[in-house]
Amino acid sequence: MNKQKNRFGEGIIYNIKDLTGKIYFSCAACMSVYAEVLGWSNKNKEKIVKSPELADNIIVLTCQVTDLAILNDFKIITNLKTSYPDKNFFFGGCLSQRFDIELPDYIMRIDHIREDYEPINDKSLVTYEKPFWTNCSDDNDDEFAQGNLFRHMYPLRVGVGCHGKCKYCTIRTTRGIAYDLDINKLEQEFIDNENIVIIADSISSDQIMDCAKLAFKHNKKISFRNVEPHNVLASRITLAGLAVDGLLKVLHTPVQAFDEDVLKTMNRSKSDVDKLIKFIKTLKDFDVFTATNIIIDYDNHKNNFDEIYNVFDYVSWNPYWNGDFDLQKAYDRFNHYIWIG
Repeated sequence: MNKQKNRFGEGIIYNIKDLTGKIYFSCAACMSVYAEVLGWSNKNKEKIVKSPELADNIIVLTCQVTDLAILNDFKIITNLKTSYPDKNFFFGGCLSQRFDIELPDYIMRIDHIREDYEPINDKSLVTYEKPFWTNCSDDNDDEFAQGNLFRHMYPLRVGVGCHGKCKYCTIRTTRGIAYDLDINKLEQEFIDNENIVIIADSISSDQIMDCAKLAFKHNKKISFRNVEPHNVLASRITLAGLAVDGLLKVLHTPVQAFDEDVLKTMNRSKSDVDKLIKFIKTLKDFDVFTATNIIIDYDNHKNNFDEIYNVFDYVSWNPYWNGDFDLQKAYDRFNHYIWIG
């Protein structure tokens, strides 16, 4: 336990080593956080229980990309607290780093939980919460249904954090110092597992090249999650080569917007998006499933996503949020975007 400080303020945050007794993990976070904690849990199986009633400590792995996600985090931990009031409760994941968001007294913060290079042999050690924005998340659903994309693939972690400067994003703070994993140390894990998705907060062109080399070498299909448009463009030849050889299953790249004014406000490149759209269209000839993210209602700009929906197979969206968390506003927005919108 120590005091940490970042651009959101300062506060007390625990380390996973501080905890005594058994741990139960509930995950409402992204694939990056999920994969990290799965690695740690597989390394420390003796500390994990799969039922909250058997735990001394309950850790909810969180997302803070919008106030809707934060509200969902609170709903999950509140339900667990109601059912198991005598446990110790923690927020892990990105919300644990948001010192500007006040937590109830019973919720403590816990720092990043990672075990680099640890193979994931048992995914059941971390309970994956149902995505709150969709009903299509049962294990029997199509793997490309909303809320299911990448969920059942093997997450091969290649890095942490991001060096980007998008105005709306908080990853550089909430995910900590960015670093890459050594691809040579990941080759055996790559060989041993099927249906692999490459995981990092933002995959670089160098990482794409390194992973492609493994795919070509072992003649194995791979997928990429969260490759920024400029890194896709820098890796066009490599990605096209994978596609032509039938080795590129899914490519996910977060376009976020199509309108030039919106992209400029976001500090993103319209030129990159236009070039990316053209490239994505070429992948259709090689049965590559393509996916993206968009941000709707960005800073009162008009929504202009027709081209994106026409091109990508899978589009997930987040409503723009200014970063100031207000519980009542979050409820109102949740009702609008999830139940009405």
